[in-house]
Amino acid sequence: MTKKERMFAAIQRKQVDRIPTTFRASKYLTIQLMKHFGFENPENFSKNRKAFLKKLKADFWASGTKIDKFSTFVPEFHGPRPESPYVDDGTHFYTIGIRAKPGNMESYDIDYPNVGVDPPYANANSPSDLPKGFLTSKLELFDFTQMKNRYRQLNVEEIRNSDEDVVCIGTLSSLFMMCCYLRGMENYLADLVFNQKLVEHLVGEVGEFCLEFNKRELEVIGKDALYYGTWDDVAGQNGMMFSPRQFKKYFLPIYRKLIAQNKAHDLFFGWHCCGSIHEVLPFMIDAGIDVFDVVQTSAKDMEIERVYRLYGKDVSFHGALDVQKLLVEKPAGEVREYIKKVKDLWGNRGGMILSPSHETLPDTPIENIITIYETILE
Repeated sequence: MTKKERMFAAIQRKQVDRIPTTFRASKYLTIQLMKHFGFENPENFSKNRKAFLKKLKADFWASGTKIDKFSTFVPEFHGPRPESPYVDDGTHFYTIGIRAKPGNMESYDIDYPNVGVDPPYANANSPSDLPKGFLTSKLELFDFTQMKNRYRQLNVEEIRNSDEDVVCIGTLSSLFMMCCYLRGMENYLADLVFNQKLVEHLVGEVGEFCLEFNKRELEVIGKDALYYGTWDDVAGQNGMMFSPRQFKKYFLPIYRKLIAQNKAHDLFFGWHCCGSIHEVLPFMIDAGIDVFDVVQTSAKDMEIERVYRLYGKDVSFHGALDVQKLLVEKPAGEVREYIKKVKDLWGNRGGMILSPSHETLPDTPIENIITIYETILE
């Protein structure tokens, strides 16, 4: 099977020649791996990506939400750029007024954005405090006829027929997190309990923006794209950040429409969420997601055997390799045994795309990363 055939057979829970894999890691660890394999320009990820994946023996290089990071497209933005002290967060949130400030992990010289600082509507107390069309009016700042790939500067036509590339879309559709970033996390969680009118108004505007944004994307690129990936961290290590009833009331109806829009164009829909997600994952599976992304096995009751038993017949998974403990703390032998367990559970029936559950931490042993892909090929 080609990489693409293997990937999409797995997503559809059909027979595969082996479990497909993706790679995702922090910038620091990726550079160390590049150096390990002898690449002369280890920081040039886009140039080295195909040769790197071949050395590593991985199928695709995933982003946080897309199965192909380097073939992801977004519409061109013609609005204002962030002004100091704010920065471009790399996820387009700045385009709708969500601010980010620079951060740095000195020990590994890693720069990262602190997203959601200084929320623009932190002081709102009622719907009247939110300007009319405060998000939907920003749709006109995007040129959806110009879908851009920011890594390789390629056109869709150049990669859509490749066996090694998957045209992906999906941005500005994290419903809960967008509300939190616009309002402030603590404010919005309190709103869900004490200020339902403000919640309904904010969710309504965010939902209308997301659905129209997605509609315009699909009108241009829907015939070429194959995968839609989005994320919404509605859960933590021990369970939901708010009640499942509220998720079902405010967010699920919008997700149903978003999924239906993409299914009408025959895109696979992937939903990324961290933490222990049992209380709402069945809702999303019923709504039609094809892939549940992350599978954070270190979270409460998210052990791989339990996840397989509960949902393995109903949805495919992307992730499942814990970056908090397994990959960073355990020896390669334990990593190997865990992957053998995954292979025993899923076999060649499809339904699993094996990958680190998140970007692997900088101090993850290189040997553990290499072991992932060697063990799959055994």
